[in-house]
Amino acid sequence: MAPTRPTTPPPGKKEYGRPGPIQPPPSPFTPGSRYPRNGMIMGSEPATVPPSPSMPVPGFDALTMGPVPGPSFSTRNDRGGKGDRKHNERTGAGVKKPQPKKKTASDAIAKLIDITRSGKPAQTSFRFMDLPGELRNEVYKHVFDNPKQALLVHRPRLATLRSRTRVDRGRTLASDIVEQEHDEELSTANKTARGSAKPKGPSRETNRPFWGLTQVCQQLRKEFHPIYMSKQEIGMDLTEIVQYLKTFYPTASEELDKLAAPGERKADMPFVGNITIAVGDKPSEMEQSKEGIEIVHLLDIWANSFKIETGFGRYLKAHYVPQTDGEAKDLYRLFGRRVLWDQSCSAMNSLWRTILRTRALASVRVHRKPARTVAATVMRTTGPQAPAPETQPYIHIVFKKEFAEPWMTEYESVIPKKADWLFDRGFNVMEYFDVRVGVEQHDAKRRGAN
Repeated sequence: MAPTRPTTPPPGKKEYGRPGPIQPPPSPFTPGSRYPRNGMIMGSEPATVPPSPSMPVPGFDALTMGPVPGPSFSTRNDRGGKGDRKHNERTGAGVKKPQPKKKTASDAIAKLIDITRSGKPAQTSFRFMDLPGELRNEVYKHVFDNPKQALLVHRPRLATLRSRTRVDRGRTLASDIVEQEHDEELSTANKTARGSAKPKGPSRETNRPFWGLTQVCQQLRKEFHPIYMSKQEIGMDLTEIVQYLKTFYPTASEELDKLAAPGERKADMPFVGNITIAVGDKPSEMEQSKEGIEIVHLLDIWANSFKIETGFGRYLKAHYVPQTDGEAKDLYRLFGRRVLWDQSCSAMNSLWRTILRTRALASVRVHRKPARTVAATVMRTTGPQAPAPETQPYIHIVFKKEFAEPWMTEYESVIPKKADWLFDRGFNVMEYFDVRVGVEQHDAKRRGAN
């Protein structure tokens, strides 16, 4: 059975100046998430997905029937009177109830009955936006009865100002080859001999299910897009996560700057999402670079948003055993969770949660395959040279100066062992990665450390 996806944990008692709410029930998992779906090559995460540590998450109805949010967002304490708003206002999802007069489901049904009784031919089409908000929400709800993962593949264009060129269309990717083979199979199955008729084969499904609902008009996009972002599982490579966040959360930096301190914060950023990050079997050229992969922006958005579920996984392959995948399991430590043997996640580490919520980190870089260290030895005149020792993969956590502890003096500082610093923050007994900790430095000092 595929793992379940937990809901967003509530904030601490001191974060909003009120007692912490009751833990909400878990959200449903994506059916068949660990098996090939829709031509995808990506398997889901090897454990439960830790969501962002924000406000408690309402049900689907709260993500649908709510007005468009204003410049400020209300909290659960703002009840009563005209200022009473639901939590769904924070995401902007769903249909805004028309004021003061609205159409009801009975009106639409009565209209159809009148057409039938009059004997006139029924109209061939019906305007979706003419439906009452309650019925449109039922359509949105039906969309995700059978969700499928959408795998994003980056395909950069050639250096040209033209939108599409013959050369650009001629380039192929591994995913294109799979699609071409599938199309050929469908074409062969649909071919009929002279005088014979064969049943048509199954049509190829889209990799972006129901994305068209966000492209119809502004009103429909405003209603459906937040629901789409929260329910649609997006799969992408680890190297593409930064560009994805810049594209689909373009105002994240501005929203982060507006956030108050956790003790004074009234609401988190109104972002929702459902992301699975793929870790390739072989590190790419970017992952082997000296800089590694920067993911601090992901942690900032995840830890301070309304509800973003994020997990790590592998590209789908046969005989994959997630319980023994130490690399993917270690990456969950960045979310403050430890992956247990039954694929569930432990409770979130409180100290690491505070670090993420206060945005105390300047950088978090994942080095999957660091460059070999150069041995400072005298060159031998004869005989083969000994290869440089291979550096263990590591995660480099860099604190901002104002949040640095006294022992953090260098870009790569010596972690005190007696104080159990790593244990207290959930980074002890790592299976694959080493952990390095430091404080941000000037460029000259940083280059010297590298």
